[in-house]
Amino acid sequence: MLRTLLTTTCVLAFAGPGAFAADNLFLPDLRPAYPDAWELEEENPLRFEFGARYWYTLGGFDTDLSGFDLKTEDTTHILELHGRIEDLGTDSYVKAIGGFGVVNTGSYNLDGEDGDMVGNTVAYAGGDFGWMPFGDMREGYSLGGLVGYQYWKEAPDTGRASFTVAETAADIDYSPETGAWSVGFDSEPNNFDIHAVRLGAAARFELAKSIDLTAEAVAIPYAYIDGTFGAHDLNPTSSGNLVRYQGSTTTIAGHAYGASGELLVGFHPTENLTVRFGGRAWYLNGQYDAETEVATIQPPQPNAEAPPNFTAPTLSRQRYIQTDNPFSLFRYGALFELTGRF
Repeated sequence: MLRTLLTTTCVLAFAGPGAFAADNLFLPDLRPAYPDAWELEEENPLRFEFGARYWYTLGGFDTDLSGFDLKTEDTTHILELHGRIEDLGTDSYVKAIGGFGVVNTGSYNLDGEDGDMVGNTVAYAGGDFGWMPFGDMREGYSLGGLVGYQYWKEAPDTGRASFTVAETAADIDYSPETGAWSVGFDSEPNNFDIHAVRLGAAARFELAKSIDLTAEAVAIPYAYIDGTFGAHDLNPTSSGNLVRYQGSTTTIAGHAYGASGELLVGFHPTENLTVRFGGRAWYLNGQYDAETEVATIQPPQPNAEAPPNFTAPTLSRQRYIQTDNPFSLFRYGALFELTGRF
């Protein structure tokens, strides 16, 4: 019995490793351990564009202030900076632009008289928020709407009207011995500032791997305009012993509506560089109220009680408001863009 047990033990001892080795041939391979960073890498949902533009524009301003007409035409070269941030996860974007006219020429007709503009200050800035629910920004086409704000300045130099700065009779220089008198004058330039609400539609299409098309059609349901109509001139008048001068520059405040549009074709010579060209147009139409002060002066009069001396002059001021004065403003032209994408 003891001999049998020892024999069995020896057989198992020598056969065991071979048996386990044979069994290992039929065991499946075990999965290796996960690497330290085994999770999937997500795509960055943000995409950026920043660059510069050149806008070759033709512009014009037309207004009629109670029969006092002003019409301007100009050619202005504008340099612009722009930026756009897209959120691919929500198919939305924000963008901002800012531009300034660097060179311009033009002409005007002011109350029937033609002249060449010395210059025209053109500047603008604004931003939009857009949502593109139709399509997919990742897939190469997207359509949607936008809402935004734009500031727009036009300041055509068409000459300045003089107005007296005398506020009271104490501001009038006069001689009680001779009756000679004078008042000081000043002037201000034309300056029209516009604050506009933008509502519209936007689209972008990837026509090919290296070509895209960007378009905007925007309505401006409301715009507020204010500023100075510095060329508006009230000629001095006299009646009896009274002389009337324009007592301030003409200030304006009103509202307008209009539209704008933009179409650009883009080329991508490299993955991170885009060159676009196309066109843009802006138009506004509205009306405003104009306020002007008139200074009425009674010059020194002969003093009957102490001849040949003269009495002191007097001065009074009245403010006049002229309502519902129409105006229109436009600017359009070719647009060129160089943009970095990342």
